[in-house]
Amino acid sequence: MNWTQFLLGVIAVYGIYYALNVLYDLFIHRRAPTTGDGGNELVFDEDSPPERVVSEPSKVAIEPMVKDGKSVISSGPLQSTGGITIKELVSLAQNNVIEYTKAIPY
Repeated sequence: MNWTQFLLGVIAVYGIYYALNVLYDLFIHRRAPTTGDGGNELVFDEDSPPERVVSEPSKVAIEPMVKDGKSVISSGPLQSTGGITIKELVSLAQNNVIEYTKAIPY
């Protein structure tokens, strides 16, 4: 028996096994009764009416800070958009937008 015959035998056995599994799923499981979602339904017993929530305006006024007689313009509130991908990180490092201290592995 050489490697070609051995691999063809393994492929034949796997093909028969796969075909039997497909036939089993098609014919045997078709007869089984279906049970909706299997009882994985989440139910809450208490009913609470919706409440309207109104935000109050901020009472603290944000004023630019003054340093050495010069006013500093605020850039506004900081926001984050979440994480970035490795591709974006490499692009930012190549464009000198961020500072990195070690080489980025490829």
